[in-house]
Amino acid sequence: MVAIREYWVTIAAGLALVLVAAGLTVGKPLAQSWMQETSRQAGFVLSTLTINGIDRTSQEDVLALLDVDAGIPLMAVNLDTLQSRIEALPWVRRATVTRVLPGDINIVIEERKPFALWQLDGKLRLIDNEGIVITRQGLTTFAALPMLVGKGAPDHIAALYDTLGSSSELVARIKTLVRVGERRWDLLFDNGIRVKLPDNKDEVYSTEAAWKRFVRLEEKHRLLAREVSVIDMRIADRMIMRVTPAGRRMMDGKEWAT
Repeated sequence: MVAIREYWVTIAAGLALVLVAAGLTVGKPLAQSWMQETSRQAGFVLSTLTINGIDRTSQEDVLALLDVDAGIPLMAVNLDTLQSRIEALPWVRRATVTRVLPGDINIVIEERKPFALWQLDGKLRLIDNEGIVITRQGLTTFAALPMLVGKGAPDHIAALYDTLGSSSELVARIKTLVRVGERRWDLLFDNGIRVKLPDNKDEVYSTEAAWKRFVRLEEKHRLLAREVSVIDMRIADRMIMRVTPAGRRMMDGKEWAT
């Protein structure tokens, strides 16, 4: 096995030196053509193509894009072109394409991870954590993911989750995140309560400051267990809550009479 490997390395090195010289004397196009033919005669032809890392991406879709056949000169394969074609597929985040002498091409694909559903103008799209739209098809499979609503929401979701991430149990209860006026967020929890956060452009009372304040109040007073529909955190020195009809009846002392 070692001897065989050394044999191929010797051939590859020799070819490289000859091709450099050819390129200097006969020009690039002719040198490339000569390189491909010489490599084919030396046995450097495509025999094996492997694809790793695909789950949601169809292998047939990848092969259809590559447009390469067994037996073509290995040096004729443009790896950058193959990479660009593969990365154009909706589920593909990154592709690595390598040539392995004497006859292999290896492709490793990193797929995008479903992060949320994005609703805009009444239409749904699946996005990853970078806000990139993956697909508009087969979305029922991802119904349990958080829902983003509003123009520009995907562009700001990563920054928002960086802000929310310190309270994972509380964040897990958020089902819908609404981008309001392309400047701030409303968070809708699993029990229907809406928490309004301020515009992050306010340097004194930012989105992060409001969220941390809400977390402290939730831990102390269990706000999400109360009969409220809206918790407004947009003002630094106060919190405004909208009581539900049931909560209003309880406050009026009428709930017990029904």
